[in-house]
Amino acid sequence: MLLALATFATFATMAATAAPGTEAPAARNSSSLERSLDRQLNKHLTFPINSTDDELMGAVEVSFVINREGKVEVLSAHSDNGALRAYVLSKLRKVDIGENPMGTWRTSHVRFVFRPEA
Repeated sequence: MLLALATFATFATMAATAAPGTEAPAARNSSSLERSLDRQLNKHLTFPINSTDDELMGAVEVSFVINREGKVEVLSAHSDNGALRAYVLSKLRKVDIGENPMGTWRTSHVRFVFRPEA
């Protein structure tokens, strides 16, 4: 059985401006969008069952933002496995978290790892 893993590391470029003990509407909206992104990544980025054993093994490191329409805009994608990189990018094109009216998004850095399950 094969396992697809994604390691998420999101780096914020904006500081919180809400007073202590309060949550700004943008922060609530951001959390909702992040949960939606997690669901979409889990839905679309699964190990392809019909691949050969070594064809789609390895890791892909991707940096992206979410645009106003809620779609992924890839900033960079790196992998030693070209087929795996192409697979991940094709799946990321399907991700749609819904409208992002703020139009702002932290750059997300994700490492997708496809390997045999231990």
